[in-house]
Amino acid sequence: MPRAFLEFSGNNPLYSRIHDSNRGVIRMAKKAALLAVLGLLLVFALPVMAAQGTAVPERVLGKERAPVVMEEFVSLTCPHCADFFLHTMPELEKRYVETGKMRIILRDYPLDGVSLKAAALARCMPADEYYPFIRILYENQRAWATASNPDKTLIQYARLGGLDEERAKFCLNDPAMQGAIVASLNEAQQKYDVKSTPTFVFNNGTEKMEGAGKLENFTAVLDRLLAHSR
Repeated sequence: MPRAFLEFSGNNPLYSRIHDSNRGVIRMAKKAALLAVLGLLLVFALPVMAAQGTAVPERVLGKERAPVVMEEFVSLTCPHCADFFLHTMPELEKRYVETGKMRIILRDYPLDGVSLKAAALARCMPADEYYPFIRILYENQRAWATASNPDKTLIQYARLGGLDEERAKFCLNDPAMQGAIVASLNEAQQKYDVKSTPTFVFNNGTEKMEGAGKLENFTAVLDRLLAHSR
C-alpha cells in the first residue's frame, strides 16, 4: 500500500488534526451564515412586518401651525445626539418652540441593535412621558449603552417612567415596532439622504444640517426660514 495513504489514513494524528480544523472552519462558516441571515432579517423582514400595520407614533414638541418644522434624526447611543439634546435643544425650545415659531419632531435612526431596542421601548412610553424618558436615556447614556445587560437597565428606566415590567419587556423586543423604526430609517435615507446622526431636516428638506453644531448655526438657519415665511 502506498506510504502516503498510510500517513494520511484516519488513524494518523495529523489527519485527525486536519479533520478537526476543517470542522472548526465549517462551524465558523455556519455561524457567519447565521449572522448574515439575521442581518437580512433586520433589513428586510422587520420593515415587512411594519408594512403590515405598525407605525411609529409621532412625538412632537410645539404648536401644529408653527411656520418651521425641524425633524431630528437620532440614535439613542450617539454621544453627539445626547450633547445636542441636553445642551442645545433646551435653548432652541425656549427661543422658538415656546414662542410658537417651531415644531420639533424626533425621528429614530438607530445605529446599532441596542439603540433600536431603546427606541422601540421609548415609543411605548405615554406621549407626555416620551421626551422626559429620552432625557433620562441621554443623561445616563454611558450607564446603559455600555452595560453588560442593557435590557435590564432600560427596563428599570421605563418602570420609573410608569411602564410596568412586562410591558417594558415586550416593547423592548417588539419586532413590529422595531420593523417600523427600520422602515422609517430607510425612508429617511431615501427621502433626505440621511447618513449619520444627528441630522436635522427643516421644512421637509428646505434646509439640512449634519452634526450637533453650535447654537448659532441653528439660530441662523431658523431665523432665515422664519424671515422667508412672513
